[in-house]
Amino acid sequence: MAEIRKLLGLMRPWTGWIILGVFLSLITALANVTLMAISGWFIAAMALAGLAGVTMNYFTPAAIIRAMAITRTVGRYAERLVTHEATLRLVAELRRWFYDRMEPLAPSGLQDLKSGDIFSRIGADITTLENFYLRVLVPSLVAVIAVPIFCVFAGYFSVALAVALVVLYVFGGILTPWLILHFGRQAAAAQVLQAAQMRSTLVEGQQALREMLVYGRDGDYRQMVEAQSESLCSSQVRLAKLQAASQSALTLAASLAMFAALWLIIPKVDDGTFDGPILPMLMLFAMASFEVIVPLPVAIRAFVETQVAAKRLFGLTDQPPRGASFWSENAISDKPATTPTLVLDNASLVYEEGRKSAFDGLSLTVEPGERVAIVGPSGIGKSSIINALVGFWPLSGGQILIDGQPHCCYSAESLRAHFAVAPQKPHLFNSTLKGNLLVANPEASDAMLQKVLDQVQLTDFVASEPDGLETFVGEAGGTLSGGQIRRLSIARALLSPAPILVLDEPGEGLDPQMEREILNRILDDETGRSILLITHNDAALERMDKQLVLSEST
Repeated sequence: MAEIRKLLGLMRPWTGWIILGVFLSLITALANVTLMAISGWFIAAMALAGLAGVTMNYFTPAAIIRAMAITRTVGRYAERLVTHEATLRLVAELRRWFYDRMEPLAPSGLQDLKSGDIFSRIGADITTLENFYLRVLVPSLVAVIAVPIFCVFAGYFSVALAVALVVLYVFGGILTPWLILHFGRQAAAAQVLQAAQMRSTLVEGQQALREMLVYGRDGDYRQMVEAQSESLCSSQVRLAKLQAASQSALTLAASLAMFAALWLIIPKVDDGTFDGPILPMLMLFAMASFEVIVPLPVAIRAFVETQVAAKRLFGLTDQPPRGASFWSENAISDKPATTPTLVLDNASLVYEEGRKSAFDGLSLTVEPGERVAIVGPSGIGKSSIINALVGFWPLSGGQILIDGQPHCCYSAESLRAHFAVAPQKPHLFNSTLKGNLLVANPEASDAMLQKVLDQVQLTDFVASEPDGLETFVGEAGGTLSGGQIRRLSIARALLSPAPILVLDEPGEGLDPQMEREILNRILDDETGRSILLITHNDAALERMDKQLVLSEST
């Protein structure tokens, strides 16, 4: 229940919308039951008046019937409008809230999650939470308020009828949902997890489709998807059977309520206690009153699914960031005005406790405008230095200083504004060439774009495309070659105004001649900021001011 309490806390800003939605739903339900009851009385009264040849005032009941019909129609429309507006506002807020909580965790807090799983949580799990308001909160509150009103109304005519309705309400509104909860909890919870697993598998399968086809593993992947699909279908079939059984039970309860009214009220009509039209009024009232009970079994299933989805979301967002100091409210938020002095002082980094250090006892000073090469074989921990510099992973020992200030004293945004990074494994968005470049500097002019494209030798390629910079690169740059992706990533880093440029294996995917030419152009043009070149090649090393060679002992 802790997850539900937390979810209710997140819904607090929309309390007014929630209360209004419940009120409109209640008014609609009461109007519908009143309409059915008065209609039953009116039709019977008019028939009896016709048989007796007497006149009666039909204006008042006709007016009430018309008013209830209008109230039901308008109320239903207003209820849908308000509840869906509240739901959309809530979902939008939940997505923003989830992203705000997830961003500080990347990448260290998300290392054990697959991209498809994260996509499922921010998409389907949050969508599942919207059912809590529409399918759990609203129908439950309406039933809690309306049922006592119905019992009082029935008790006014017959205490025995009120008792019978209470028994049937308990059967349909408490016992039946409890049985659904007892027999369907496991299937409802499994359905959420199985659907999430399947979405994750499908996302990853799409990303790795080409590789699977090349290595002939598409058959294994298909079998895995089919097995997951069968498991999901099995849970859905079980829930569908329980749902059908619950609806049958509620139909039986509503029918028994109508027969109870017949059984208990006919004797009172016979002895003259009630007029004849009271009988059809109470019969239709008893049957229509189950309108507020019918959604409760569905609400129980939605409640379980909401609990599981909320647990998945909050289990991720409630974990503290590994670099918690980067998110302190008192952190330095100033953006860099000049190129700072960067110092790594006996710095060490361990990804997981008990495992070997990525680097240990690393000391390095980079003066403003200095060019420094960090050289070593692949897997030695060179890229881990970037994770430490930008605060993705906290140091396990030593410190990093920026102009004499420990880098953990900066806010995340301010810290990362110091570094323009061209990573070893760059990510391109499913946007245009221009859109991917402007991520680094939204205010960059066309002249600036042209300059960085010249630096990385992409000018001819862009000119050859019919749409030029408006050419879409596809998901993760799928329409580009590995070398083009690498050069576009370097161009994006060059476009950033950050004072420290970090190039991580810039020659990956490029021939040695092109790598050397690009690095020489960068070193010629980028004279105002410091450059960290992380590489295992020797291209342009002779132009570095200093070199730090990493080895297994570092």
